[in-house]
Amino acid sequence: MKGRRAFTLIELLVVIAIIAVLIALLLPAVQAAREAARRAQCINNLKQLGLAMQNYVSQQGSFPPQVQNGGIHSVWGTPYFDPWPLDWSASILGQMEQQPLYNALNFSLSSGVGGDYQNRTVMATQVATLLCPSEDKRIGNQIVGGIQSTKNYHVNVGGPSCISAYSGIVVPMVQDGYGYNGLGYTNSNLGSVGFQSITDGTSNTALLSETHTGSGPGANQVTLTTVGRRGDTYLWRPNGQSTTGYDVGINGTSIALSFVQACKAVPGSTPAFGTLQPPNGDVWIGGNPGSCMMWDAYNHFMPPNSHGCDSTTDGNTGGYASIADAFPPASNHPGGVNIGFGDGSVHFIKDTVALNIWWALGSRNLGEVISSDAY
Repeated sequence: MKGRRAFTLIELLVVIAIIAVLIALLLPAVQAAREAARRAQCINNLKQLGLAMQNYVSQQGSFPPQVQNGGIHSVWGTPYFDPWPLDWSASILGQMEQQPLYNALNFSLSSGVGGDYQNRTVMATQVATLLCPSEDKRIGNQIVGGIQSTKNYHVNVGGPSCISAYSGIVVPMVQDGYGYNGLGYTNSNLGSVGFQSITDGTSNTALLSETHTGSGPGANQVTLTTVGRRGDTYLWRPNGQSTTGYDVGINGTSIALSFVQACKAVPGSTPAFGTLQPPNGDVWIGGNPGSCMMWDAYNHFMPPNSHGCDSTTDGNTGGYASIADAFPPASNHPGGVNIGFGDGSVHFIKDTVALNIWWALGSRNLGEVISSDAY
């Protein structure tokens, strides 16, 4: 009678070890393939938004403003100050195949955050094109919640304010006759921006990028170490150079450099500035250019995927950003962020981009010369 043949214990352990090694080699490749697909979808979203912006320019003669003018009429017909008017994403709904949502909006009223509630139905509706598939709402090992609808894509309002404030493509309108005083600082860069205003060239000027959505605990309950890659959803007050200022021109470069260095030097144990929870993108059809720019915009001050920093030039205590602060784009894509440019193209900009190139990409009218291989 022949004896049965079987694996010895050693052979079985060797087979299991080989399978474990193969799985360990395969998983990163699978994850990389999934991230490549998510990044491709994110690029497509930015292209769709860029195309909607181009169509808006064709119809209106200018890019949409960051927010509509304030001084909104209430339902009783009395003008009142509303700090949360409808923003650029509400303006282009008709150009991104969301005509029913656009028709449902009342542009004589606010976004629905303040006293006007009529636009809250649209605010509660999630538009898939405005979401980056790589977003995970994760701080460390904890997944933190947000409200029902939000957006990951924000518009570029310009480079460092101390060089030139509101130098981006999508900026607020000028003050209107109802006494809207939410801007704080104003200059000649405000108002309608058409192709003729982008003298640096649409292919050299950023239009849109991505940020993490607002979710997480109050600012003073987190530190740089605990938020990880979501440092763009909060602001930190740097030691040393904490003042920026406005419109100094080329001489403002040294101020901007000092602020960046001070911002990068913030210790990891430092609590974020203010006490409020991050709202980035949560009020997806609304914004406030005076004190809540992080709701729907970003600027070219700190490099991509850096944490944001609050300037003492900004007198607000909430940490939601004014034009004087540094509030960069960020993503979960390894190594950089996707940027939609004024000509409709989309490029992946690395975290290691040279600071002068990054600032130049943020301005529409400062005359910088950028080589095509610089980013």
